Amino acid sequence: MASYSWASPISGDWISAANWSPAAVPNDPTANVTIDNPTLAPYMVSIGTGEFWTVNSLTMNNVNDLAGSNRVPYTAAALDINGTLNFGAGSAGTLGGSLQTLLFMNNGTILNPGTINAFVQGTGNVLLTGTNGLYITNWLQAAGGVVTIDTKSIAEMTGNTLFDGIFEAQGLGGVVNLGGPRQNLIVNIATIEGPPTIPNGWTELILNGTLTEIGEWNGTGYVGIESTLTEIGARGTVDVLNGRNYITPHTLTIQPTGLLNLSAGTVTTGGIDINGGTVQGAGNINSGVINNGTLRALDGTLTVGTGGLVGTGLVSFDYDQKFGTVSATGAVMEVHGVGPGQTFVMNGDDTLVIDTPVSFAGTIDAKVGDKILLGGVGASSATLSGDTLNLQNAAGQTVYALHMGGNYTGDSFALTPLGGGTSSEIQVKGPLASLAGGTSATSDTAAITPASLTAASTSSVFTNTASVTPAGPGSDTQLDANTTSSFVIAASGDQTFVMDVRNPTVSTFSTIANFHSGDTVKILGLSLSDFTVNLYNDVGAPGYTGLAFALSSPGHPTVNLVLSGYSTADLTNGRLSQAFGTVTDPSATPYLTIHAT
Repeated sequence: MASYSWASPISGDWISAANWSPAAVPNDPTANVTIDNPTLAPYMVSIGTGEFWTVNSLTMNNVNDLAGSNRVPYTAAALDINGTLNFGAGSAGTLGGSLQTLLFMNNGTILNPGTINAFVQGTGNVLLTGTNGLYITNWLQAAGGVVTIDTKSIAEMTGNTLFDGIFEAQGLGGVVNLGGPRQNLIVNIATIEGPPTIPNGWTELILNGTLTEIGEWNGTGYVGIESTLTEIGARGTVDVLNGRNYITPHTLTIQPTGLLNLSAGTVTTGGIDINGGTVQGAGNINSGVINNGTLRALDGTLTVGTGGLVGTGLVSFDYDQKFGTVSATGAVMEVHGVGPGQTFVMNGDDTLVIDTPVSFAGTIDAKVGDKILLGGVGASSATLSGDTLNLQNAAGQTVYALHMGGNYTGDSFALTPLGGGTSSEIQVKGPLASLAGGTSATSDTAAITPASLTAASTSSVFTNTASVTPAGPGSDTQLDANTTSSFVIAASGDQTFVMDVRNPTVSTFSTIANFHSGDTVKILGLSLSDFTVNLYNDVGAPGYTGLAFALSSPGHPTVNLVLSGYSTADLTNGRLSQAFGTVTDPSATPYLTIHAT
């Protein structure tokens, strides 16, 4: 056996004897070649087009640059094959060393490969063929070209199970072909699973682009992996990315720790059975789903079609199981029929779209900021009673109900009619606890209904006429809590309005329009538990946003107050800096202040 080493950590051609130690070109079936020079910069060894070199073994980045091949930026040796690298007769065909070694192939060929420790990227027409069994320990990627593995066997397969390696078809027309006529290797992958001898290892198939394929030789031609794959086993992953469709007549089963990762177009199967595993991502699942594991919307919209969603699993949002990260943006889950065993856990920036509410029996665990859209359900308000969210029409009649999980203490539910009132959007609103200088009120109900706001909006408040004229700048103005009143505030910015709700005799509604910085509302006789806060758009006139307060002194009728021109964003940003602050005046009468900054 003869040994050859790359002489220095600089890029160069295999054909140049000066690049080798000893100074001779390795081209012998007994040659054992090492490329591993200490370096802090990447370098590349190239086999040119038309060149043909024979070795017994090749080892790269095994000792000196092992760490350099495992970091970003890459600081180790790379191999570029545009010609042919031939492992001689009787060789095991080992390309050893670091599993992270970069191996580029452009219309290149490897004859008699065995174990290849590398990230292999192929462009053009790449061929790996011969009488050894090929084992890809890391990753093989067809980057816009066709990479064909036509060897005696694929050593990481037992029967119909693929148990190691990452195989990716990527880019415009990227194709990985498994098997072929040269060695009469027929491939029929039914199951992928992680390597049995590597507890933390996994096996992955990646279809990354609309025209990509992973093909299998069936004796007469290549067929897509979808035609045979039926199971994603433990530590197996299938990625369908960049809008690619996935169509199969088979039921696809995902076992515990298995993952179907989607950024897909349409996924049409004979059914998806999540048997303890995970389906995550975005795309249109055009078949029924049995979810006894996890179904997760991530980075886009995940739609489960009319085939329905049943089982006893979890439906969640935003966590990427593949990389162990949380998405910075919320996701959308769109469903039709849903069985009673499904629980939807949302994270505060997510949207659940229920296209067929009559067929929805799931449980929703929403957070502040989450939205629920209901197709075909027209409502005016939403009220939580226990764990049931009731949707009511303008007459106060319940027209639909949702089963809610989680804790909504301090939260409210803002309802916006959609589609001309034929559908509804519900958003969870928080207690506004982050306000400077005060503490928020808490409530589980939306106590003010749009019906009462509609009645109030018929007043002339937004046309600069008023039923009561406020006192001048710097003075207090008493609001009558026993009659319906509306006010227009001049832009002085230093007025105080006092509402005494200690002894109201009837339920009333008052509006303060054009509330400005420096103005204050003082509400006598209330504690934090006595009122709720809800946001309604276009209160009284188009373009206005109103904060609606329901004020209820125990044992007395409710008094409603709307401040127009402010929103919950203003509260959160501190523009109403003393909102809901409970104060005791010298006469020991408690009051709440709302102050615009």
